[in-house]
Amino acid sequence: MYTWEETGLYRKFYGEISGDDILESNFEVQGHEKFSTIKYIINDFLDVTEYSIKMSHTKAYATSDDIISKEKGALNIAIVVNKPGLIELAKNYQKQMVDNMFKCEIFSTLEDARSWVS
Repeated sequence: MYTWEETGLYRKFYGEISGDDILESNFEVQGHEKFSTIKYIINDFLDVTEYSIKMSHTKAYATSDDIISKEKGALNIAIVVNKPGLIELAKNYQKQMVDNMFKCEIFSTLEDARSWVS
């Protein structure tokens, strides 16, 4: 679910998701007319019940984000997650985003993520 906000995007994932679902969503967002003007994306994974995401997926996300960041410029990406396996995946993505124009932080609550992006 996407909610375009004044200066950003709130994206909620729920139920069962796959690594390809996230990659497809990333391409949709990056192709949207509002993408060039937003300052943040909040990715909310709190209601994900099942997932089939591998570390190789996080590398693909980071690689595509690095490429698009050269055109887009700065963007804050907040990942809201509370399941150990998803936290590990988020940390792997974050590690690969070091020195990228897109800054990534991980949060356990939506409130903390919103504070960071504001």
